[in-house]
Amino acid sequence: MRRRALLTSLATGTATLSGCSVLGSPRDEQSTVTPAPVPDEAGDGSAGNGTETDGSSTDESPTADGWPDDPASVIDLETGPRTYALGPTRFHTDDYADVRLAFDRTATADHPARVRGVLENANDFESTFRVEWLPAVGRVHGRQPDGYDHEARLHLVPTANNDLAETVPEVTRDDGYWYVADVGPWMTDTRRLDPGERVRVEYRLVGEQGTERPTGTYEFRGRDETVRIAVWDTTGPGPEAESRFAGRSVPVISRGDSEQTVQWYHEADASTRAFVRPSVERRALDGRIEFEMVNHSRETLRCGHWNLYKLADGQWYHVAPWGHTADCRGLAPGDRKTWPLRAFTGDPVPCDDHSGLTAGFLGGGIYAVVAGYGRNADASGALVELVGDPVEVVPTGDAAAERDGGTVTVTTDSYGDGERPADAALAMAPADDADEQSPSIPRSSPTREAADRRLIAEVLMRDRNRALRNALAHAADDVERVVVRTDERAVDRTLGYDSDRRRFRFRGQTYEARRAGNGD
Repeated sequence: MRRRALLTSLATGTATLSGCSVLGSPRDEQSTVTPAPVPDEAGDGSAGNGTETDGSSTDESPTADGWPDDPASVIDLETGPRTYALGPTRFHTDDYADVRLAFDRTATADHPARVRGVLENANDFESTFRVEWLPAVGRVHGRQPDGYDHEARLHLVPTANNDLAETVPEVTRDDGYWYVADVGPWMTDTRRLDPGERVRVEYRLVGEQGTERPTGTYEFRGRDETVRIAVWDTTGPGPEAESRFAGRSVPVISRGDSEQTVQWYHEADASTRAFVRPSVERRALDGRIEFEMVNHSRETLRCGHWNLYKLADGQWYHVAPWGHTADCRGLAPGDRKTWPLRAFTGDPVPCDDHSGLTAGFLGGGIYAVVAGYGRNADASGALVELVGDPVEVVPTGDAAAERDGGTVTVTTDSYGDGERPADAALAMAPADDADEQSPSIPRSSPTREAADRRLIAEVLMRDRNRALRNALAHAADDVERVVVRTDERAVDRTLGYDSDRRRFRFRGQTYEARRAGNGD
Protein backbone atom coordinates (compact mmCIF):
# COMPACT_ATOMS: atom_id res chain seq x y z
CA MET A 1 0.00 0.00 0.00
CA ARG A 2 1.51 3.29 -1.02
CA ARG A 3 1.74 5.97 1.62
CA ARG A 4 1.54 8.81 -0.84
CA ALA A 5 -1.04 9.68 -3.46
CA LEU A 6 -0.01 10.26 -7.04
CA LEU A 7 0.52 13.74 -8.45
CA THR A 8 -0.94 13.29 -11.91
CA SER A 9 -2.65 16.54 -12.80
CA LEU A 10 -2.78 17.49 -16.46
CA ALA A 11 -3.99 20.97 -17.26
CA THR A 12 -4.57 22.46 -20.68
CA GLY A 13 -3.82 25.87 -22.12
CA THR A 14 -3.80 27.76 -25.40
CA ALA A 15 -1.28 29.93 -27.20
CA THR A 16 -3.73 32.84 -27.25
CA LEU A 17 -3.61 33.39 -23.49
CA SER A 18 -3.03 36.96 -22.37
CA GLY A 19 -1.23 37.81 -19.16
CA CYS A 20 0.12 35.32 -16.64
CA SER A 21 -2.54 34.77 -13.99
CA VAL A 22 -4.61 32.60 -16.32
CA LEU A 23 -1.73 30.14 -16.41
CA GLY A 24 -2.39 29.23 -12.76
CA SER A 25 -1.67 25.78 -11.43
CA PRO A 26 -3.78 24.15 -9.31
CA ARG A 27 15.68 12.80 11.63
CA ASP A 28 19.03 12.02 11.79
CA GLU A 29 19.95 15.20 13.67
CA GLN A 30 20.03 15.77 17.40
CA SER A 31 17.49 18.08 18.97
CA THR A 32 19.35 21.27 19.77
CA VAL A 33 18.46 24.82 20.73
CA THR A 34 20.78 27.79 20.38
CA PRO A 35 19.79 29.58 23.58
CA ALA A 36 18.93 33.23 23.72
CA PRO A 37 20.85 35.34 26.23
CA VAL A 38 19.23 35.09 29.64
CA PRO A 39 18.47 38.58 30.97
CA ASP A 40 17.91 37.37 34.56
CA GLU A 41 17.75 34.24 36.67
CA ALA A 42 14.09 34.56 37.65
CA GLY A 43 12.55 31.83 35.55
CA ASP A 44 9.20 30.13 35.29
CA GLY A 45 7.94 27.82 38.00
CA SER A 46 5.73 24.85 37.33
CA ALA A 47 2.50 24.67 39.26
CA GLY A 48 2.70 20.90 38.95
CA ASN A 49 -0.91 20.48 37.84
CA GLY A 50 -0.84 21.10 34.11
CA THR A 51 -0.64 24.86 34.48
CA GLU A 52 2.36 27.17 34.52
CA THR A 53 2.93 30.52 36.19
CA ASP A 54 5.88 32.91 36.03
CA GLY A 55 8.31 34.05 38.64
CA SER A 56 8.68 37.72 39.38
CA SER A 57 10.57 40.07 37.11
CA THR A 58 13.81 41.78 38.09
CA ASP A 59 15.22 45.20 37.29
CA GLU A 60 18.24 43.80 35.47
CA SER A 61 18.62 45.32 32.01
CA PRO A 62 18.66 42.96 29.02
CA THR A 63 21.71 42.60 26.87
CA ALA A 64 22.08 42.02 23.12
CA ASP A 65 25.71 40.89 23.43
CA GLY A 66 26.38 37.36 22.31
CA TRP A 67 22.98 37.01 20.68
CA PRO A 68 22.87 34.17 18.15
CA ASP A 69 23.16 35.48 14.61
CA ASP A 70 21.55 32.46 12.96
CA PRO A 71 18.75 33.37 10.53
CA ALA A 72 16.39 30.95 12.30
CA SER A 73 15.96 29.43 15.75
CA VAL A 74 14.82 25.78 15.73
CA ILE A 75 13.42 23.44 18.40
CA ASP A 76 11.86 19.96 18.49
CA LEU A 77 8.90 19.73 20.85
CA GLU A 78 8.76 17.02 23.51
CA THR A 79 4.97 17.34 23.70
CA GLY A 80 4.33 16.09 20.18
CA PRO A 81 5.98 15.26 16.84
CA ARG A 82 6.52 18.86 15.80
CA THR A 83 9.56 20.98 14.90
CA TYR A 84 9.33 24.78 15.13
CA ALA A 85 11.62 27.18 13.24
CA LEU A 86 11.36 30.88 14.11
CA GLY A 87 12.74 33.48 11.74
CA PRO A 88 14.04 35.99 11.20
CA THR A 89 15.77 36.15 14.56
CA ARG A 90 16.58 39.83 14.00
CA PHE A 91 14.83 42.61 12.11
CA HIS A 92 14.75 46.38 11.88
CA THR A 93 11.69 48.54 11.29
CA ASP A 94 11.49 51.75 9.29
CA ASP A 95 11.46 53.79 12.51
CA TYR A 96 14.68 52.06 13.68
CA ALA A 97 13.34 49.59 16.18
CA ASP A 98 15.89 46.76 16.43
CA VAL A 99 14.32 43.46 17.49
CA ARG A 100 16.06 40.15 18.32
CA LEU A 101 14.21 36.94 19.12
CA ALA A 102 15.13 33.29 19.66
CA PHE A 103 13.97 30.14 21.39
CA ASP A 104 15.81 29.39 24.62
CA ARG A 105 14.00 26.16 25.48
CA THR A 106 11.60 23.70 23.95
CA ALA A 107 8.21 22.48 25.15
CA THR A 108 8.05 19.65 27.67
CA ALA A 109 5.40 18.21 29.95
CA ASP A 110 6.52 20.78 32.56
CA HIS A 111 6.60 23.97 30.50
CA PRO A 112 5.86 25.31 27.01
CA ALA A 113 8.46 26.48 24.52
CA ARG A 114 9.90 29.89 25.35
CA VAL A 115 10.99 32.79 23.18
CA ARG A 116 13.24 35.52 24.56
CA GLY A 117 14.38 38.73 22.99
CA VAL A 118 15.11 42.43 23.18
CA LEU A 119 13.65 45.57 21.64
CA GLU A 120 16.17 48.38 21.19
CA ASN A 121 15.85 51.98 20.08
CA ALA A 122 18.49 52.16 17.34
CA ASN A 123 17.96 55.90 16.86
CA ASP A 124 20.30 58.53 18.31
CA PHE A 125 17.27 60.29 19.78
CA GLU A 126 14.35 59.41 22.04
CA SER A 127 11.56 57.70 20.16
CA THR A 128 8.09 56.25 20.70
CA PHE A 129 7.46 52.86 19.10
CA ARG A 130 4.11 51.40 18.15
CA VAL A 131 4.51 48.07 19.92
CA GLU A 132 1.17 46.91 18.60
CA TRP A 133 2.65 46.89 15.08
CA LEU A 134 5.83 44.96 15.90
CA PRO A 135 5.56 41.33 14.75
CA ALA A 136 6.12 38.74 17.50
CA VAL A 137 6.57 41.61 19.99
CA GLY A 138 3.19 43.34 20.10
CA ARG A 139 1.57 41.33 17.34
CA VAL A 140 1.52 38.08 19.31
CA HIS A 141 -1.22 36.11 17.56
CA GLY A 142 0.07 34.17 14.58
CA ARG A 143 -1.89 33.86 11.37
CA GLN A 144 -2.68 30.19 10.82
CA PRO A 145 -1.44 28.23 7.78
CA ASP A 146 -3.52 28.27 4.62
CA GLY A 147 -6.48 25.92 4.77
CA TYR A 148 -7.13 26.27 8.50
CA ASP A 149 -9.42 28.56 10.52
CA HIS A 150 -8.30 30.92 13.29
CA GLU A 151 -8.60 28.20 15.96
CA ALA A 152 -5.33 26.76 14.63
CA ARG A 153 -3.36 29.88 15.56
CA LEU A 154 -0.15 30.01 17.59
CA HIS A 155 0.19 32.62 20.34
CA LEU A 156 3.20 34.28 21.96
CA VAL A 157 1.96 34.63 25.53
CA PRO A 158 3.95 37.18 27.56
CA THR A 159 5.57 36.18 30.85
CA ALA A 160 6.21 38.29 33.94
CA ASN A 161 9.69 38.89 32.52
CA ASN A 162 8.25 40.84 29.57
CA ASP A 163 8.70 44.61 29.97
CA LEU A 164 5.96 45.33 27.42
CA ALA A 165 3.23 43.12 28.90
CA GLU A 166 0.14 44.60 30.56
CA THR A 167 -1.40 41.20 31.31
CA VAL A 168 0.30 37.86 32.04
CA PRO A 169 -2.23 35.11 31.28
CA GLU A 170 -2.06 31.55 32.49
CA VAL A 171 -1.26 28.73 30.09
CA THR A 172 -2.42 25.13 30.42
CA ARG A 173 -1.49 21.76 29.03
CA ASP A 174 -3.96 18.97 28.31
CA ASP A 175 -2.84 15.50 27.23
CA GLY A 176 -0.69 16.97 24.48
CA TYR A 177 0.21 20.56 23.68
CA TRP A 178 0.20 23.72 25.75
CA TYR A 179 -2.54 26.25 25.08
CA VAL A 180 -4.04 29.51 26.30
CA ALA A 181 -7.75 30.10 26.86
CA ASP A 182 -7.71 33.90 27.15
CA VAL A 183 -6.34 35.42 23.94
CA GLY A 184 -5.77 38.95 25.15
CA PRO A 185 -5.17 41.81 24.69
CA TRP A 186 -1.95 41.42 26.68
CA MET A 187 0.56 43.95 25.34
CA THR A 188 1.04 47.71 25.64
CA ASP A 189 0.26 49.72 22.51
CA THR A 190 3.29 52.03 22.63
CA ARG A 191 6.62 52.41 24.43
CA ARG A 192 8.97 55.40 24.51
CA LEU A 193 12.68 54.57 24.64
CA ASP A 194 15.82 56.62 25.08
CA PRO A 195 18.49 56.34 22.37
CA GLY A 196 20.11 52.93 22.64
CA GLU A 197 17.71 51.81 25.39
CA ARG A 198 16.65 48.16 25.40
CA VAL A 199 13.71 46.40 26.93
CA ARG A 200 13.32 42.66 27.28
CA VAL A 201 10.54 40.55 25.86
CA GLU A 202 9.77 36.97 26.84
CA TYR A 203 6.95 34.71 25.68
CA ARG A 204 5.62 31.19 26.02
CA LEU A 205 4.70 29.81 22.61
CA VAL A 206 1.40 27.95 22.78
CA GLY A 207 -1.59 27.20 20.62
CA GLU A 208 -5.30 26.74 21.14
CA GLN A 209 -7.01 23.93 22.99
CA GLY A 210 -7.87 20.80 21.06
CA THR A 211 -5.75 21.42 17.96
CA GLU A 212 -2.93 19.14 16.84
CA ARG A 213 -0.68 21.98 15.64
CA PRO A 214 -1.18 21.80 11.88
CA THR A 215 2.04 21.82 9.88
CA GLY A 216 2.74 24.86 7.75
CA THR A 217 3.82 28.46 8.26
CA TYR A 218 2.35 30.72 10.94
CA GLU A 219 2.83 34.42 10.33
CA PHE A 220 3.09 37.25 12.84
CA ARG A 221 2.55 40.22 10.58
CA GLY A 222 3.69 43.74 11.41
CA ARG A 223 3.63 46.98 9.52
CA ASP A 224 7.18 46.66 8.14
CA GLU A 225 8.20 43.04 8.81
CA THR A 226 6.78 39.55 9.25
CA VAL A 227 8.07 36.94 11.68
CA ARG A 228 7.29 33.35 10.72
CA ILE A 229 7.19 30.11 12.64
CA ALA A 230 7.42 27.12 10.32
CA VAL A 231 6.02 23.89 11.74
CA TRP A 232 6.70 20.44 10.33
CA ASP A 233 6.40 16.81 11.36
CA THR A 234 9.60 15.91 13.23
CA THR A 235 9.26 12.23 12.35
CA GLY A 236 8.43 12.84 8.67
CA PRO A 237 9.78 16.14 7.33
CA GLY A 238 9.72 14.99 3.71
CA PRO A 239 6.99 15.16 1.05
CA GLU A 240 3.78 13.18 1.48
CA ALA A 241 2.69 12.84 -2.15
CA GLU A 242 4.25 10.13 -4.29
CA SER A 243 5.76 11.32 -7.53
CA ARG A 244 4.51 9.97 -10.84
CA PHE A 245 8.21 9.56 -11.70
CA ALA A 246 8.91 7.33 -8.68
CA GLY A 247 11.45 4.65 -9.57
CA ARG A 248 12.68 6.47 -12.66
CA SER A 249 16.43 6.74 -13.18
CA VAL A 250 17.76 9.94 -14.75
CA PRO A 251 21.26 10.85 -15.97
CA VAL A 252 23.63 13.10 -14.07
CA ILE A 253 23.44 16.80 -14.90
CA SER A 254 26.71 18.08 -16.34
CA ARG A 255 27.68 21.72 -16.69
CA GLY A 256 30.99 22.14 -18.50
CA ASP A 257 33.50 19.73 -16.98
CA SER A 258 31.66 19.21 -13.68
CA GLU A 259 28.78 16.99 -12.61
CA GLN A 260 26.06 18.09 -10.24
CA THR A 261 24.46 15.88 -7.61
CA VAL A 262 20.73 16.48 -7.19
CA GLN A 263 18.23 15.47 -4.54
CA TRP A 264 15.30 14.63 -6.82
CA TYR A 265 11.72 14.99 -5.64
CA HIS A 266 10.77 11.65 -7.17
CA GLU A 267 13.50 9.98 -5.07
CA ALA A 268 12.53 11.76 -1.84
CA ASP A 269 10.71 10.07 1.03
CA ALA A 270 9.34 11.01 4.44
CA SER A 271 12.85 11.41 5.87
CA THR A 272 14.02 13.91 3.22
CA ARG A 273 14.62 17.29 4.82
CA ALA A 274 15.17 19.50 1.77
CA PHE A 275 13.38 19.13 -1.56
CA VAL A 276 11.79 20.90 -4.53
CA ARG A 277 8.08 20.16 -4.77
CA PRO A 278 6.15 20.86 -8.02
CA SER A 279 2.52 21.94 -7.95
CA VAL A 280 1.89 19.36 -10.71
CA GLU A 281 4.18 16.95 -12.55
CA ARG A 282 2.45 17.01 -15.92
CA ARG A 283 0.98 20.00 -17.70
CA ALA A 284 -0.04 20.87 -21.22
CA LEU A 285 1.63 23.76 -22.98
CA ASP A 286 0.91 26.67 -22.62
CA GLY A 287 0.82 26.55 -18.82
CA ARG A 288 2.22 27.53 -15.47
CA ILE A 289 3.78 25.31 -12.79
CA GLU A 290 5.04 26.40 -9.40
CA PHE A 291 8.08 24.77 -7.82
CA GLU A 292 8.52 25.16 -4.07
CA MET A 293 11.88 24.67 -2.37
CA VAL A 294 11.32 23.45 1.21
CA ASN A 295 14.01 23.48 3.91
CA HIS A 296 13.06 21.25 6.84
CA SER A 297 16.65 20.96 8.05
CA ARG A 298 18.62 22.82 10.73
CA GLU A 299 21.05 24.46 8.32
CA THR A 300 20.90 27.34 5.89
CA LEU A 301 21.08 25.98 2.35
CA ARG A 302 23.10 27.72 -0.41
CA CYS A 303 23.35 28.93 -3.19
CA GLY A 304 19.84 29.13 -4.47
CA HIS A 305 19.81 29.93 -8.16
CA TRP A 306 17.27 28.10 -10.37
CA ASN A 307 17.77 26.40 -13.75
CA LEU A 308 15.63 24.67 -16.37
CA TYR A 309 16.88 21.59 -18.25
CA LYS A 310 15.41 19.31 -20.91
CA LEU A 311 16.08 15.58 -21.22
CA ALA A 312 16.83 14.43 -24.78
CA ASP A 313 18.27 11.05 -25.78
CA GLY A 314 19.56 10.33 -22.28
CA GLN A 315 21.26 13.68 -21.76
CA TRP A 316 20.32 16.90 -19.97
CA TYR A 317 20.49 20.17 -21.89
CA HIS A 318 20.52 23.47 -20.05
CA VAL A 319 17.71 25.61 -21.44
CA ALA A 320 17.54 28.72 -19.25
CA PRO A 321 18.43 31.11 -17.83
CA TRP A 322 21.69 32.09 -19.52
CA GLY A 323 23.28 33.60 -16.41
CA HIS A 324 22.79 34.40 -12.74
CA THR A 325 23.73 37.20 -10.40
CA ALA A 326 26.92 36.62 -8.40
CA ASP A 327 25.20 36.60 -5.01
CA CYS A 328 24.91 33.40 -2.97
CA ARG A 329 21.33 33.20 -1.77
CA GLY A 330 20.50 31.26 1.37
CA LEU A 331 17.39 29.43 2.51
CA ALA A 332 17.09 29.41 6.32
CA PRO A 333 15.67 26.48 8.30
CA GLY A 334 11.90 26.37 7.90
CA ASP A 335 11.90 28.71 4.92
CA ARG A 336 10.34 28.03 1.55
CA LYS A 337 10.96 29.61 -1.83
CA THR A 338 8.52 29.46 -4.74
CA TRP A 339 9.70 29.63 -8.35
CA PRO A 340 7.03 29.73 -11.10
CA LEU A 341 7.68 28.41 -14.60
CA ARG A 342 5.50 29.90 -17.34
CA ALA A 343 6.01 27.66 -20.37
CA PHE A 344 4.93 28.46 -23.95
CA THR A 345 5.26 26.65 -27.26
CA GLY A 346 5.86 29.89 -29.17
CA ASP A 347 6.62 33.45 -28.22
CA PRO A 348 6.06 33.86 -24.47
CA VAL A 349 3.34 36.09 -23.10
CA PRO A 350 4.88 39.01 -21.19
CA CYS A 351 4.30 38.99 -17.45
CA ASP A 352 4.49 41.75 -14.84
CA ASP A 353 5.65 39.21 -12.27
CA HIS A 354 9.42 39.01 -12.74
CA SER A 355 9.90 36.05 -10.39
CA GLY A 356 10.60 32.63 -11.80
CA LEU A 357 11.02 32.06 -15.53
CA THR A 358 8.86 32.86 -18.52
CA ALA A 359 10.14 30.72 -21.38
CA GLY A 360 8.92 30.42 -24.94
CA PHE A 361 9.66 27.84 -27.62
CA LEU A 362 9.44 24.81 -25.35
CA GLY A 363 8.39 21.53 -26.90
CA GLY A 364 6.86 18.48 -25.32
CA GLY A 365 9.09 16.25 -23.20
CA ILE A 366 10.65 15.73 -19.79
CA TYR A 367 12.15 18.76 -18.10
CA ALA A 368 13.93 19.34 -14.79
CA VAL A 369 13.74 22.41 -12.58
CA VAL A 370 16.80 22.51 -10.31
CA ALA A 371 17.44 24.88 -7.40
CA GLY A 372 20.91 25.46 -6.01
CA TYR A 373 19.76 24.80 -2.46
CA GLY A 374 21.24 21.41 -1.58
CA ARG A 375 21.45 19.29 1.56
CA ASN A 376 23.73 16.26 1.20
CA ALA A 377 23.74 17.17 -2.51
CA ASP A 378 24.75 20.08 -4.72
CA ALA A 379 21.16 20.99 -5.51
CA SER A 380 17.52 19.96 -5.28
CA GLY A 381 15.26 19.36 -8.27
CA ALA A 382 12.02 18.01 -9.66
CA LEU A 383 10.94 16.48 -12.97
CA VAL A 384 7.96 17.68 -14.97
CA GLU A 385 6.45 16.53 -18.23
CA LEU A 386 5.32 19.27 -20.61
CA VAL A 387 2.79 18.06 -23.15
CA GLY A 388 2.90 19.68 -26.56
CA ASP A 389 4.24 19.63 -30.11
CA PRO A 390 7.94 19.83 -31.01
CA VAL A 391 9.42 23.30 -31.27
CA GLU A 392 9.26 24.91 -34.71
CA VAL A 393 12.49 26.70 -35.61
CA VAL A 394 11.59 30.14 -36.93
CA PRO A 395 13.75 33.21 -37.56
CA THR A 396 13.73 36.24 -35.30
CA GLY A 397 11.26 38.98 -36.10
CA ASP A 398 13.94 41.36 -37.39
CA ALA A 399 15.42 38.93 -39.93
CA ALA A 400 14.93 39.32 -43.70
CA ALA A 401 16.12 36.56 -46.08
CA GLU A 402 17.15 36.58 -49.73
CA ARG A 403 18.14 33.54 -51.83
CA ASP A 404 20.67 33.39 -54.63
CA GLY A 405 20.98 29.87 -55.97
CA GLY A 406 22.03 27.58 -53.13
CA THR A 407 22.89 30.45 -50.77
CA VAL A 408 20.46 32.16 -48.42
CA THR A 409 21.52 35.51 -46.95
CA VAL A 410 19.74 36.64 -43.78
CA THR A 411 20.07 40.26 -42.67
CA THR A 412 19.03 41.46 -39.21
CA ASP A 413 18.29 44.97 -38.02
CA SER A 414 21.59 45.22 -36.13
CA TYR A 415 23.57 44.87 -39.36
CA GLY A 416 24.47 48.24 -40.88
CA ASP A 417 22.85 50.26 -38.13
CA GLY A 418 26.06 52.19 -37.44
CA GLU A 419 25.98 51.31 -33.73
CA ARG A 420 28.11 49.13 -31.52
CA PRO A 421 28.80 46.26 -31.54
CA ALA A 422 30.30 46.28 -35.02
CA ASP A 423 28.83 44.40 -37.95
CA ALA A 424 29.77 40.75 -38.41
CA ALA A 425 28.54 37.73 -40.33
CA LEU A 426 28.12 34.02 -39.69
CA ALA A 427 28.29 31.42 -42.45
CA MET A 428 26.78 27.95 -41.90
CA ALA A 429 26.79 24.91 -44.18
CA PRO A 430 26.06 21.17 -43.88
CA ALA A 431 29.15 19.10 -43.05
CA ASP A 432 30.22 15.51 -43.52
CA ASP A 433 30.35 13.59 -40.26
CA ALA A 434 33.66 12.06 -41.36
CA ASP A 435 35.30 15.48 -41.70
CA GLU A 436 37.94 16.46 -39.17
CA GLN A 437 36.34 17.92 -36.09
CA SER A 438 36.81 21.59 -35.38
CA PRO A 439 38.57 22.71 -32.16
CA SER A 440 36.74 22.31 -28.90
CA ILE A 441 34.18 24.96 -28.19
CA PRO A 442 35.43 27.30 -25.47
CA ARG A 443 33.53 27.47 -22.20
CA SER A 444 32.33 30.97 -22.99
CA SER A 445 30.10 29.56 -25.71
CA PRO A 446 26.43 29.33 -24.66
CA THR A 447 25.94 26.11 -26.63
CA ARG A 448 28.83 24.01 -25.27
CA GLU A 449 26.50 21.24 -24.14
CA ALA A 450 28.18 17.90 -24.82
CA ALA A 451 31.15 16.20 -26.46
CA ASP A 452 29.14 15.52 -29.62
CA ARG A 453 28.00 19.19 -29.68
CA ARG A 454 24.40 18.35 -30.31
CA LEU A 455 21.83 21.14 -30.16
CA ILE A 456 18.16 20.86 -29.31
CA ALA A 457 15.54 23.33 -30.46
CA GLU A 458 14.73 24.55 -26.95
CA VAL A 459 18.34 25.72 -26.59
CA LEU A 460 18.65 27.00 -30.14
CA MET A 461 15.63 29.29 -29.78
CA ARG A 462 17.04 31.19 -26.78
CA ASP A 463 17.85 34.82 -27.51
CA ARG A 464 21.61 34.33 -27.06
CA ASN A 465 21.61 31.92 -30.00
CA ARG A 466 19.77 34.22 -32.37
CA ALA A 467 22.47 34.12 -35.10
CA LEU A 468 22.43 30.33 -35.24
CA ARG A 469 18.65 30.34 -34.98
CA ASN A 470 18.39 32.57 -38.04
CA ALA A 471 20.74 30.29 -39.93
CA LEU A 472 19.00 27.00 -39.09
CA ALA A 473 15.57 28.47 -39.72
CA HIS A 474 16.56 28.64 -43.41
CA ALA A 475 18.42 25.34 -43.65
CA ALA A 476 16.94 22.91 -46.20
CA ASP A 477 18.00 19.99 -48.38
CA ASP A 478 18.51 22.29 -51.36
CA VAL A 479 20.34 25.03 -49.42
CA GLU A 480 24.14 24.80 -49.60
CA ARG A 481 24.96 27.65 -47.27
CA VAL A 482 23.29 30.25 -45.06
CA VAL A 483 24.99 33.58 -44.29
CA VAL A 484 23.62 35.61 -41.39
CA ARG A 485 24.55 39.29 -41.36
CA THR A 486 24.32 40.55 -37.80
CA ASP A 487 26.75 41.99 -35.21
CA GLU A 488 29.86 40.78 -33.40
CA ARG A 489 28.03 39.93 -30.17
CA ALA A 490 25.65 37.56 -31.91
CA VAL A 491 28.49 35.82 -33.77
CA ASP A 492 30.67 35.59 -30.65
CA ARG A 493 27.84 33.97 -28.72
CA THR A 494 27.51 31.33 -31.41
CA LEU A 495 31.18 30.50 -31.95
CA GLY A 496 32.72 31.51 -28.65
CA TYR A 497 34.82 34.59 -28.11
CA ASP A 498 38.10 32.78 -28.82
CA SER A 499 37.05 30.68 -31.81
CA ASP A 500 36.33 31.25 -35.48
CA ARG A 501 34.37 28.09 -36.18
CA ARG A 502 32.41 25.27 -34.56
CA ARG A 503 30.75 22.03 -35.58
CA PHE A 504 27.46 20.77 -34.18
CA ARG A 505 24.55 18.44 -34.88
CA PHE A 506 20.93 19.44 -35.08
CA ARG A 507 18.06 17.06 -35.77
CA GLY A 508 20.33 14.42 -37.27
CA GLN A 509 22.38 16.73 -39.52
CA THR A 510 25.93 17.93 -38.89
CA TYR A 511 26.71 21.57 -39.64
CA GLU A 512 29.74 23.81 -39.47
CA ALA A 513 29.49 27.49 -38.65
CA ARG A 514 32.31 30.03 -39.05
CA ARG A 515 32.96 33.73 -39.11
CA ALA A 516 32.30 35.05 -42.56
CA GLY A 517 34.67 37.52 -44.28
CA ASN A 518 34.04 40.31 -46.72
CA GLY A 519 33.87 37.88 -49.60
CA ASP A 520 30.93 35.92 -48.15
